Order: sequence, then structure tokens, then C-alpha cells
Amino acid sequence: MSKNVGPRKVIPIAKEFFCDGHYYVLTSASLGGSGLTPEAVSHMLGHANDQEIEGLLRQGICIPLFFDGDCALDGETVFVLGELTDQEEHDWIGRLSWKLNIPCGKFIILCGGGDADELTDAISGKLPEPNYQIFQVIDIAPAEYLVEVYAYLSSMTVQLSLEEYDDKGHLQENKALGQWYQANRPGIDGISYIIRLAPLETEPPLPKLVPEISWCGEFEFRQPEL
Repeated sequence: MSKNVGPRKVIPIAKEFFCDGHYYVLTSASLGGSGLTPEAVSHMLGHANDQEIEGLLRQGICIPLFFDGDCALDGETVFVLGELTDQEEHDWIGRLSWKLNIPCGKFIILCGGGDADELTDAISGKLPEPNYQIFQVIDIAPAEYLVEVYAYLSSMTVQLSLEEYDDKGHLQENKALGQWYQANRPGIDGISYIIRLAPLETEPPLPKLVPEISWCGEFEFRQPEL
């Protein structure tokens, strides 16, 4: 649960942002005020040990995100500081929630995370490379935040969830579920994901880690009324 503080602000992901991979990290320029170095954090992210990743999560240092394909958050992601609109709240299908400590007032999204040099650049205050933008920095009031990643119908997360194996082991689309979503939760044109931040009031349950990956990627799905 979060507090509704201040006016709503919407910031699109940069057009130049590009992540040719499955991994993203949500963090802050101060690494949650932890005092850890980028080398230490990137080592833990790259090593991907359950206990170490959970330690990073519990301290609000970062949220490492894994998706089942490249470029999941590129292009059609927006950041919302504040409350969702009625349509945004009604139409989300998947959600992943946790917290970040941002005492420095600089929220960061970074492609990858296991490379110490890239993490160092992202938190350095320098502008990203114009032709190779793998991080984005957003100014935000210093606080501890609830962070919610919402997946909509057009997202990779939802589209892949519609694929399932039949009795013969063949991959096929669940057309009935897809049609229900289209009729009842069609989403918003040009938005696949919303990453919402709001001052933390109540800590959500610790997110489940993807088996053998040990990063966050297990979304909570709304059950359709079929």
C-alpha cells in the first residue's frame, strides 16, 4: 500500500533506451543508501544467489527484473509517479510489486545489471550515451517507495502467458483467454507496461524469484471471469 502524495506525473521511457537482453535493474543513484559499491552490487546480481538477491531486495537496494525475451520494457513503458487512472487500474493483467529506498531522489532503470562499469555509469550522474542508452534517471522526492510493475495486454509478459502446451506437447495460444482479455481488459494504446512509484506505507510480500534465474519475474495475474 502507498500514500497518495503530490500530483500525478507520467514519464515515458526514453525513445533511445535499448535493452538487447532479458534483464533490467530498478535502483537508485545511491544504491538505496546502502554504502555498497557498484562492483559489490553487480557481483551479487551476476552471481544470482537466492540469499544475496533477497538481501538486496529486503534492503530496498534494487529490484532485478527478468523477462522471457529481449527488449520487454523498451518503447512502450511509462513511469507513473502517483496514482493510476481508472482505466490503468481496470485494465492491468499482471503485476509485480516490491519496494525501493531512494534517499538520493534519483530513480534509475538500467539494462542488465551484472556489469560493474555499466552500473557505475548509471549512478554517476553522467548523461547516457546518445546512441547507446542503456539507463534512464528520473528525479523523484527522496523517500522509500512502493514500486509496482503493471503488465497490460500488449506486453511480452501477458502475450507469453497466453501460450500453453497441449496434451501432445505442442505450444498453442489460449484463444479464449486472449479474447476475454481483449473484450474486458484491452489496455491502453501504446502502453505495454507501467512502472508506478508512490511513497511506501505498507510493505508488500517479497516477490518470488524465477527458478534457476534468481531474479524477479513472477507476476501476479488477475484471474479472468471466463
